[in-house]
Amino acid sequence: MDPDGNEAPVDNGEETPSGNDTETPSGNDDETPASTPPGSQLFTCQASKSPMFQSRDVLNMRISADFTKLNSAPTKEESASQAVIELSDDSGAAPITANIIARGVSRFHCGFRPFSLKFEQKQKDNLFAHLGKSVKFVTHCGDREGLPPTLKADSLETYEQRLLMEDTVYQVLDQLQVPSLKTRLVRLTYHDAPTGKEETHLAFVREPEDEMAERCGMVEMEDLSGVDPLELTVDQHGLLLLNLLHDFVIQYDGIEGKNLVTMVDVDRKAIFFAPYDFDLVGVSRPDYVANKGRTLEQNRDGFADWLRRNQSPALFEHIDLLLDRADQMQRAVDQSSMNKENHEVFSRWLSLYLGLLRDFRACEGHTDDPSRPLCHVEDDHGDRPDSASVIEPGEWSARVEPPGDVDMFAVDLQANTLYSLGGRVPLELFDAQQNLVASASDRTVSFKPSQTGTYYLQASLGEQLISSPLFPRPDEIDRYISLYADDHGASLETATRLEAGETIEGTWELAGGEDEDWFLLDAGASANLHVVMRDTDFGLVAVSRVDAPADELPLEEYLIEGDNDVSWLVEQPGQYVLRVIQLLSLRPNGSYTVTLQ
Repeated sequence: MDPDGNEAPVDNGEETPSGNDTETPSGNDDETPASTPPGSQLFTCQASKSPMFQSRDVLNMRISADFTKLNSAPTKEESASQAVIELSDDSGAAPITANIIARGVSRFHCGFRPFSLKFEQKQKDNLFAHLGKSVKFVTHCGDREGLPPTLKADSLETYEQRLLMEDTVYQVLDQLQVPSLKTRLVRLTYHDAPTGKEETHLAFVREPEDEMAERCGMVEMEDLSGVDPLELTVDQHGLLLLNLLHDFVIQYDGIEGKNLVTMVDVDRKAIFFAPYDFDLVGVSRPDYVANKGRTLEQNRDGFADWLRRNQSPALFEHIDLLLDRADQMQRAVDQSSMNKENHEVFSRWLSLYLGLLRDFRACEGHTDDPSRPLCHVEDDHGDRPDSASVIEPGEWSARVEPPGDVDMFAVDLQANTLYSLGGRVPLELFDAQQNLVASASDRTVSFKPSQTGTYYLQASLGEQLISSPLFPRPDEIDRYISLYADDHGASLETATRLEAGETIEGTWELAGGEDEDWFLLDAGASANLHVVMRDTDFGLVAVSRVDAPADELPLEEYLIEGDNDVSWLVEQPGQYVLRVIQLLSLRPNGSYTVTLQ
């Protein structure tokens, strides 16, 4: 059995693992894996084909290379040298040659840098089989002059305990059989070829990202070919799982594309993510700046609030997955080589978090029950026309949570009056007969109602399954919304035409939002467009040619206080769109003039 409790892969006869037959398999043959909830089958990954990950025994390895250069070169490119790898657990196995090169971002500053082994060709008949041509090692950091405080430790023991804790997080997530990188601890002897010096420390081998993607039925994004990236969409179930796993291991260092493996399910044209790089998670490093010194109990309470705000059938399916594998996750902690103190921290973390998930699991279907504070989400606005909140055109906010919540507003609008609609949540506007009049998601939309009357504005997350992050800013809970009478529209259909020799006044109507005014002009060669802003600190002026590619911007200039006018000389005659865009500023409701000469 492999670490996940699955059957070990059948040898196809092409490659023969050379691992020691006495190694202890990481699974337990006397246990049957817990069943995976049906909806989570999408994320079930196969066992690794590599013999590297058929055991959790610590692998003894000796690498001879120019480690002096690897750990001191000013750049990664200059750190490279040839390496000879010996696996002492393989009786009579021939040494393996590879190139070795330093890697890492912050950890590039460590005394012992993480590194990659790069092979001339894919390996067969040894532990590196089925791992491609490049394999990454995570090392203990080690002291070095000028080491940032985040990385510095008081002793070698602390450095190696940090590495063991990072590996334990990988091992815990590996029990879930979802996209997650496998690891294997190594007792690594560094032989510095130029000096002959040797020292031995713990490290771990990390599964290549593309190999993990393949065994999970996907392709790593950087290897994608034959598919138009514009056709891809982020899978919401996968995004929910990523957030759940990040919050479960208290990973606040994995946001905005950082520390994520991006993969594509080609058949479904869907993007998925897997988390990695767990050296600074809140379980082991509450002192890290992003973790703000929070205790496990404080993090659990924040996690409880996130669960309450984001509950959906999909979330409960993912929680079932974690609960079904609770024993395996605890066993991964028990089998770790961490010291007693860190074992206690990790066991307490699992106890607190899995206990919360067990309690929260009973919340399904009880968001409307105020007697259950762990479950209840108070609704600030009704979800139907007969319970809609009555508003005037303008600006306001709403809490659209949990996913599936709908907030409805009733507003009276005048026929043939220009309005603009926008905000930080998907919006749909209906007339009294429930006909869709306008919708807005990522940008402001302008329109003119054909009839005077009451209209209904609906705010919802649509297909999104995340309402807000773990510790959200206020604007990530109270979503800004605006529906206001506008002087100039934000589309070609509602743009104001600007004629040669004409000056037009404009106003930004919003106090907290980003009004966007469009002007349409036919300009000959040497025509001059002049924009002057008043009563504002910050704005953006952009000019694009009609029917030209979206990224073709003859003019894009930010204007700030003291530098608030811009002139642009037309070089190529044609029809252009001028956009004068309000950016968040200290002095809202600014005004401006535009002139075409």
